[in-house]
Parts: sequence; structure tokens; C-alpha cells
Amino acid sequence: MLDRPEGASSPDNQRKLSKRPCCIIAELMLDDNDLVLDGVVRWMVTDRALFREATRYILKRKDDHVRLRILGEDYPATIIGTTGEGYELAFEQPIDADTVEDLVGRYLTDE
Repeated sequence: MLDRPEGASSPDNQRKLSKRPCCIIAELMLDDNDLVLDGVVRWMVTDRALFREATRYILKRKDDHVRLRILGEDYPATIIGTTGEGYELAFEQPIDADTVEDLVGRYLTDE
């Protein structure tokens, strides 16, 4: 369903990146009500990511404009779906493949 592997979709970047499990500490800021959710990025590619809120429950959300903050850098995105695993985000602008590879490589996990 939402956990389908895909690579980079940017025409400027033809290099394919596969989803690899990671655990990047992050914040998800919901722009419409100034709400900040602490959590982790579970996987990330240039145009999408999965954010898991650090709570026992996840509210069903879709089409919300958000900002994903990783290491002090904000990445504007939209929530495109919610599962028990977290919120799948689509970035407004693709993130540079080297940046994604660096982040995922530093915080890579086994699962």
C-alpha cells in the first residue's frame, strides 16, 4: 500500500534511490495549527518519507501541509497517507540525492 519502494522522481536527478530503513530523529510541524510532533523518519527517498510520531497512536491525516524538520533543516511536504507505521509525506521539492544518501546512511537500521 504506502510502503512501496520507488526511487528519485526528479528529472534533474536520474539516480535511483531505494528505500532503506532508518531512524532519523525529526519533528513534523503541522502548518495549519502550529502543532509540532516529535518522532522519527523510518525511510526516506528524494521525493517522499515516512514519519512515525513518538506516541502510541497516530491520528488519521491526509492532504495536510507540513514541514519535516531534520537536523534544523525544514522540508515542506504534504501528508499523502496514514498507516499504522506513520505518515507518508510527499516533499514539495525533491531533496538532493546526496543529502538523502548521507542522512539515511548515517541513521541506517537493520529493519
